[in-house]
Amino acid sequence: MADIHHINGKEIEVDVLEDEELQDLLHGKLVILQKKEGYRFSVDPILLTSFVDYREGEKIMDLGTGSGIIPLLLAHLKPENKAEIVGLELQHEMADMAERSVAANRMEDEISIQQGDICSVRRDYKADSFDVVISNPPYIAKGKGQVNPNETKALARHEVNVTLADVVDAARYLTKPKGKVYFIYPVMRLTDLICECRTKNLEPRRLRFVHANQLSGAKLVMVEAMRDAGAEMKVVRPMIVYNNDGTYTEEVAEILNEVVPV
Repeated sequence: MADIHHINGKEIEVDVLEDEELQDLLHGKLVILQKKEGYRFSVDPILLTSFVDYREGEKIMDLGTGSGIIPLLLAHLKPENKAEIVGLELQHEMADMAERSVAANRMEDEISIQQGDICSVRRDYKADSFDVVISNPPYIAKGKGQVNPNETKALARHEVNVTLADVVDAARYLTKPKGKVYFIYPVMRLTDLICECRTKNLEPRRLRFVHANQLSGAKLVMVEAMRDAGAEMKVVRPMIVYNNDGTYTEEVAEILNEVVPV
């Protein structure tokens, strides 16, 4: 029997381990488990979720789901689409935590958390089996930067176990012809991402740059690629995170306030 927790007046049944905490999302409409120390989801996957476009009944794969934030948000924000969402996670403790978050929100019919290796998708899944694939890959290239001593943080941020090429290859294998793949990635590695996508017949079709403010250069970029598509890239208006006074812009405040009150 799971423990009973009270979030915003609601009773939530979920086991919370000593190194975890239960956090509310969407003003108490959802909850999610996070580690007190170690890997915690950042704003990046939340912004990426706002960029993803999918249709009713489509099958979605989140590669490297971590705490399960992307599947939870996708399932809740567009319930009418009734998508089938899979979150693939390498680390057992993270997959177990994400699975408990799914159960706490009673979303087992929409979301399946599966422990597995991105590098082993050819063994574990059928080719061309997903309409949409999403990934927030490790940003720091193999051999670059100082690797975080915390294993969960290191695997999330550094190409320790999986490289960008591995992620793109897995996405290409899983995506149906004309299916879509979504990434959020540092601008300084955008060329790497585009080149990897094109070698796998994933054509970048829509880009949105993310700027800290109106005066700063872009640090992140969200990319939508389509499998087996022609070359036709569209750069949409940039996303500006902060106003000049340091407050969130109206768009970003709406996205973040919907998820985690700021």
